[in-house]
Amino acid sequence: MRPLLISTTLFVALACGGTASAEGPRWTPLTGLLTPSGTPQASGVPAETSSTERPATPKANGIRSDAALAAPLTLKVTLGAAPTDGPPQASLGVATVAVDADLAGALDLGAARGLLVTEAGATEAGGAGLIAGDIIEAVDGRAVPGSEALTEALRDLAPGREASVSVRRVGAGPRDLEGLLVRRAGEGNVGAAASLGRFYAQGLVFGGPAPGTAASYALKAAEGGHLASMTRYALFAKDGLGIPKDEALAARWFRKAADGGQDAAMTNLGTLYESGLGVTRDDAAAARWYRAAVDRGQVFAMYRLALLYEAGRGVKTNDGEAVRLLRAASDKGLSEATSWLADKYAQGRGVAKNEDEAFRLNARVADEVRRAAELGNAVATFNLGILYRAGKGVTKSDTEAASWIVKSLKLGDAYLVSELMRNPNVLSEADRKWVQQVLRDAGAYKGPIDGAFTPEVRTAMEQLGRKV
Repeated sequence: MRPLLISTTLFVALACGGTASAEGPRWTPLTGLLTPSGTPQASGVPAETSSTERPATPKANGIRSDAALAAPLTLKVTLGAAPTDGPPQASLGVATVAVDADLAGALDLGAARGLLVTEAGATEAGGAGLIAGDIIEAVDGRAVPGSEALTEALRDLAPGREASVSVRRVGAGPRDLEGLLVRRAGEGNVGAAASLGRFYAQGLVFGGPAPGTAASYALKAAEGGHLASMTRYALFAKDGLGIPKDEALAARWFRKAADGGQDAAMTNLGTLYESGLGVTRDDAAAARWYRAAVDRGQVFAMYRLALLYEAGRGVKTNDGEAVRLLRAASDKGLSEATSWLADKYAQGRGVAKNEDEAFRLNARVADEVRRAAELGNAVATFNLGILYRAGKGVTKSDTEAASWIVKSLKLGDAYLVSELMRNPNVLSEADRKWVQQVLRDAGAYKGPIDGAFTPEVRTAMEQLGRKV
């Protein structure tokens, strides 16, 4: 899920293959982008995408000092209240991601870290409030190198009080930050190019996603040896986002990044071998690349390798190993793995049959997917509809299912539509016919109810997105 389908962002479309078992239909979710950090987008935008030991040293063509690059400021900010079911908690009212090595290198921050503000409330540039592009370094004197530290700092503060927030700001705000990164990327700073590729891809700081611009900067950073950007550029090539679709080109860049030790690239390369996209189909090669990524702790690779062990494709059938891998991925929060593990308990395959445990796991999946859907993740929203359709972890309801499917398409997510069209068999024929009927009931589709996802179906899906 994307990020979720995403993901983050940030990336790769991976459809979770699988067939209906004799015991009943499995939940076969659409899966979000596998980002260069190796984290499925549904788990949230990754905080760290750097895969170089350190960003390239910027050229000295009149580059200013770091104080001029990101000037220190102290702001007085009135704290808001974070939505919570428990006691009131203070909030800065902004969205943030961690400053990674790429951005730190691009701004000459050295070892200093903090949180980059990606979205903020309306504030005039130069005003007292936080704005997009600010780097938060401390709150009331407490350093906040990451999101957990910020949560801890705010926990001791009350909503409505004034807090002193130490930040670094480039010029007057996000446009000056953007201009600086563009200039430094042009001077050969790999960290700046990688940061621009990431921000434009994920729609961070500078506005909505700009895949074409993101691809150009990802390529620039990739050519400079940045492994995560090699993966990012390969994902654009694989999906035809921002650049012409070229799965063979994607395979080459995935291989280069994988050879450099990038676990997300290994996983993506495995999916190409498994599906025969851009390379000759080879399940054994897919299993080898998944295993290499698993050895580096890559969660999605655990899930994909588990399915190969279950089906005996590329490896000998081993339900016990499949369960072990599924549990490892589930423990790390991958909902797809949790759902498949629930089926294992329901069927007693590779583990003692336990329908109570299967029910508990399915309920956990539904809760995880719902939370992502409520945050506006299009893929999670679609998946929640499928869960209601199948009655997995929720009370079966085609009416509720249809409402979530329509809502997901109205989010206008091009990746969601692209993945549905490219991998229609992720849904059963009956479910594809049902989706066509849902589109017809929404007034977007007039074609046959035959389960074929034709260009007319794509147009109907896209039409719903344009209605909002």
